[in-house]
Amino acid sequence: MISKGFEAITGYSPDEFGNRLTWDSLIHPEDYPEYHRKQQKKCQGENLHHQYRIIHRNGEVVWVHDQTLPVLNHNGEVIRVDGIISNITEQKEYEKRIQHVAFHDYLTKLPNRMLFENKIHELISVPDYVKDNFSILYLDLDRFRNINESLGHQIGDKLLYEFSQRVSMLLNKNSLFARLGGDEFGIVLWDYEESNYPITVAKVIIDCLEVPFLIEDFELLITTSVGISSYPDNGKTIEELVKNADAALYRAKANGKNMYHIYSSSMSINSFKQFYLERDLRKSIENNQLVVYLQPRVDADTGRIVSAEALVRWEHPVWGLVSPLEFIPLAEETGFINEIGDWVLSKVCESLNEWKQQNFELVPISVNISAQRFLKSDWKSKLSTTLENNHTDPTFIEFEITETTVIKHEEAVELALQYIKSLGIKIALDDFGTGYSSITYLKEYPIDTIKIDQSFVGHIAKDTNVETIIKSLIFMAKGLNMNVVAEGVETIEQLSFLRQQECHEIQGYIFSKPVPKETFQGLLQKGILKPVFNHETATFSNRRRYYRINLLFPLSSQMTLTSILGNMVKLGSTEVLIEDIGPGGLRLLSTIHLPVRPDINYQFTTKIMNEVVTLNGYVVWKEEIKGIFQYGLKFKIDESQRDELVKFLNNFSLQLRNNPFVPGCTFIKEEKVGYLKKLVSNE
Repeated sequence: MISKGFEAITGYSPDEFGNRLTWDSLIHPEDYPEYHRKQQKKCQGENLHHQYRIIHRNGEVVWVHDQTLPVLNHNGEVIRVDGIISNITEQKEYEKRIQHVAFHDYLTKLPNRMLFENKIHELISVPDYVKDNFSILYLDLDRFRNINESLGHQIGDKLLYEFSQRVSMLLNKNSLFARLGGDEFGIVLWDYEESNYPITVAKVIIDCLEVPFLIEDFELLITTSVGISSYPDNGKTIEELVKNADAALYRAKANGKNMYHIYSSSMSINSFKQFYLERDLRKSIENNQLVVYLQPRVDADTGRIVSAEALVRWEHPVWGLVSPLEFIPLAEETGFINEIGDWVLSKVCESLNEWKQQNFELVPISVNISAQRFLKSDWKSKLSTTLENNHTDPTFIEFEITETTVIKHEEAVELALQYIKSLGIKIALDDFGTGYSSITYLKEYPIDTIKIDQSFVGHIAKDTNVETIIKSLIFMAKGLNMNVVAEGVETIEQLSFLRQQECHEIQGYIFSKPVPKETFQGLLQKGILKPVFNHETATFSNRRRYYRINLLFPLSSQMTLTSILGNMVKLGSTEVLIEDIGPGGLRLLSTIHLPVRPDINYQFTTKIMNEVVTLNGYVVWKEEIKGIFQYGLKFKIDESQRDELVKFLNNFSLQLRNNPFVPGCTFIKEEKVGYLKKLVSNE
């Protein structure tokens, strides 16, 4: 017996069933094999609950839930089958929408990162006998942030949508195009015959962007950089493939943007490090890795500490203390410089409050602020909240802003500086003299202090023209009733000249390098600093524990990174200079800043007496003088290898006694002063 409810689900009346129509004939062809397999179980007396599709009389597809209940006699035989059929089409459509939302981007309607990675996992999981190569492309829109900041997020969102539509039209069915977040996109390509097909796709995408986008009367021209990695050559896991595609993307952007780059193991150590830093920078605050260093500014005549500049450092978990020269440009390019500036200001205010409670004699602290921050609508409220929460007297805060940022955002900066001055915060113009309209800014903006850039200070006693410029700058600043600070002062000649010109304040290594907060507190309590004149004569200390062969002229060696934190790495090589070598290790010079840790291993290849010598080890100590790093490396070799090395080095030592230029060696035939200067200039 069939109820009338079947007609609502199928479109057929109960009378039509049994005569010329069977339920099985309504089952969707794709679902019938599974339906038939499960229906066999009812003959064994099993209750069934399954879902499948049927074809409605009007041709529409209907999802149903089938609950089949066999009725058994006392012998366990099926004597009747009862069933309930429910229309669940609406539920299935809802589930489909939910699944689409979970796996697709709300703005562009493209697959999201989850679906992107699922597809890569699916391709990797294919059995080896049918597995084929595939590639992933990482795309990043160049300077997209500028459009967002200048035209607003609404225009930016429409541009992202139009970009996704244009690129989607270029791809075939054997591809998956996803938005990974922000202005980052990913493409998976598979089942292609031409080995250079990923390159072809990258070129087509780059070329298609030569036509501008027309969005709300704006003609927008955008470019993209593309990084490519392929399975299995560039990785056999999702993590490896994604990391290498991201590294290739970084290289494409570093090389000028609007281009593609294929991942290559020939990436240098510096490039690899920069990729690492860019990847980890945004989590540096969250992971509590940033630290504030302070460099005193002293009265030129008395040496009394009158102020200090707050400088940020990054304690990276792998690369150690990272110089701002390495990560600040990355922060500016990505916009993270705003978060860093807010964080530094907050820490400075906390320190001032702490010193006040400890009855220290407070001095103003200057904080570097990017003009980008003034383009954000929340900067005023953020500033006020930071000052209030830490009970900070605004007169103990000074904001340093560079001429370059003023040039880029003149109108926003002018309004911002007026508001800052109204709070009582002082304003310093940093890197004075390196911009294009210095005098104009002094006249139009409420500047309290100008800081003469160290590029001028460094030429004192060397270039009379520069000295004349410095004299003029100091004279002009005094006439405008402004404070003058000379940056980067290192020698007694520089200090004497600046004192003669009555420069107000000195900042530089001659009084103190940037120091951690705890060290600065000691200087603050001391109050007065004396100039240190012997820092220029500092030399690298002798850290040898075992006998080494001291080389009159250094050996040129190719260094590469082989493993990091237990993970093997394939990179290209970088030239370094070996100063001495022994059975236990070697001493080298480089401009690359490397961490001291045993879980980062390096390989060195050099030529000695016509033999190519390859040695592996890790850094156990380092020292730095003016951008040159000296490292002590400990070899990772067994005793038999060490014995062979001892014999070889003994022979090398005997040869050196007769001739400092032993034939068949890759010596750098320059005096040590010469190649050190060369390294410094290259840095």
